Amino acid sequence: MPRPKTHEERTVMINRIIELVKEQGRITTKDVVAMFNLHRTTAEKYIRIAVQRGELIRYGRCGIFRDQRAIIDFDLSRFSQHRVGMQP
Repeated sequence: MPRPKTHEERTVMINRIIELVKEQGRITTKDVVAMFNLHRTTAEKYIRIAVQRGELIRYGRCGIFRDQRAIIDFDLSRFSQHRVGMQP
């Protein structure tokens, strides 16, 4: 069993999550789990704290975003792709 993270380690991870979201526009729980080698519930807890601290927006199960514009861009790219084999 891994040792518990210190307060400083948690703070560094949360601040890094905030930085990444502001750089990339979006990050998911899966991304945080892979980046920091955390358990999913721990990653979700850190994301909740990051949303409270960093003026970020949690958008359903799609991840956290830096602002409303990033959410709109994400939805547009997700829902406006041309589907092969569909009638217009």
